[in-house]
Amino acid sequence: MPSGVALQLLATESLIASERGVRAFLRSRSTRVRWASLLALPALLLVRELARKRVPLLELGVTRVLIGLGLLVALAMVTHDALRPLPIGRQAAQLRSVLAAVAWALPCALWLAPESSVGSEGFSSDGFVLRSLTCFGYGSTLAAPAFVLLWAMDRGVYVTYRVWALAVGLVALVSSLILLLHCPSTNRAHLLAGHFSIGLVWFVSASLVCWSRRAR
Repeated sequence: MPSGVALQLLATESLIASERGVRAFLRSRSTRVRWASLLALPALLLVRELARKRVPLLELGVTRVLIGLGLLVALAMVTHDALRPLPIGRQAAQLRSVLAAVAWALPCALWLAPESSVGSEGFSSDGFVLRSLTCFGYGSTLAAPAFVLLWAMDRGVYVTYRVWALAVGLVALVSSLILLLHCPSTNRAHLLAGHFSIGLVWFVSASLVCWSRRAR
């Protein structure tokens, strides 16, 4: 007799097979194809930023390059774990929570990198708020499609809070990588207000949406 886990998996596969539309097509792809597709979008955005050469790689410094590579590794891990075959056990669910927390926090490692003479504006400087809002909007806008794509590819009958958490972590990682190549400022105040705040704001927003849906 099939176990409860096997029955749940069969029910999920049956539901996906009966669906129609763009999301149904995305959900029905293999884990490897969905993972590659989800990584392709951030990769194209990063190639675009590299081609624009707003922040040349040689000007990033060794510390920022190493942290950027760490963000890329975390991005690959988060997307792979978020799309792993269902259902997942308790240990895997806990791993998702840990990965989500790492994804939110890891971009803050850029805080440890030394400031350069470029972009040394502080909180009291003219235009600080506008520059921070510009980076926040730019990073959020370009990272938002990855958030939507992860939701569209999730195979759960209901999108769980852990999936939302990983999607928000994905936004934090993608936006930080994009802004690393887009914004020349290394001022810690600007990084906090315009870069690191993206993951926090998205996390609070997703949490409020999940809470309101459960309250209904």
